[in-house]
Amino acid sequence: MLARLAVRMDTWGAKKQIEGFRTGWPSKSRDDMQFFDSGKVQYRYRERAGKDASAPTIVFAADPPVTLEAYDEMLDVFSEKFRVIVFELPAMGFTTARGSFGYEFRETGDEVAIFCEAVAGPGAILAFSCVAGLSAVDIAARHPALAAKLALIQTTDWAGFQEWKKARDPKRILVKPFVGQLAMRKLAKARAPAWFDLVVGVKEAYQPLCNCADETLSHGAQWKLASAYQRYLTTGASPLRKVEQPMLIVWGKEDGSHNAEAPVRAKTMGANAELIELDGIGHFPELEDTRRTFEIISAFADR
Repeated sequence: MLARLAVRMDTWGAKKQIEGFRTGWPSKSRDDMQFFDSGKVQYRYRERAGKDASAPTIVFAADPPVTLEAYDEMLDVFSEKFRVIVFELPAMGFTTARGSFGYEFRETGDEVAIFCEAVAGPGAILAFSCVAGLSAVDIAARHPALAAKLALIQTTDWAGFQEWKKARDPKRILVKPFVGQLAMRKLAKARAPAWFDLVVGVKEAYQPLCNCADETLSHGAQWKLASAYQRYLTTGASPLRKVEQPMLIVWGKEDGSHNAEAPVRAKTMGANAELIELDGIGHFPELEDTRRTFEIISAFADR
């Protein structure tokens, strides 16, 4: 009950925020910014058409504190083959959750499924990153028409993310209701560079990602990590079912936030799963080496 009350801190002022994001800087930072409102959540996303009408659709989830502003090159490259959509998760970046949104795992999967059905349509490739990849697995299992294939990026299994969460919050500050929410409000801008330093493998990518996060956080971008820890990534048994769709796990080996078992454990989430590990790349393969990641996912899409 306390956690349910605490997450309301991260939805206060949503009505004003929704209007401000639709009309202010977040709507104008790039020419192709768009919004979709599910009722509980106003999503911000970008879309780039493929070279022809038959191009398959691929959907990426921006990995906070990275926002849509960092995905220019990725949209350009992936649109050579795909219709590309990249969106910000509920209460992350400039996607706003109303007070009716409770941050729970199943609820998040259903909410993101509404977005995918309305914007991407059926049969997309879901290329979600990090913890959001668990929602891609959940959607593929419970809303199978929406996901033809999964191309998960830096996503391990439920138990692996429990270990990851403990390592990211060793003093158990973020998992404490109210305390965690206040800590993230105060420390987000300082936490972002430290996070990138830990996980980015391509040194040339570090400063641009830091600059992007600093700019967008200054404009009001959200990084509601405490609420996600408390309500989405809860302790206990995994809520996931093994999926039947073809699954690719793309894993940057220079990601310092996971242990060595994490990429192998990811394969247990699918009946037909393939793992590709990348030397010299960290937590953001689609941003750190966009062309290489494009070639890997393109080959997977063609099979």
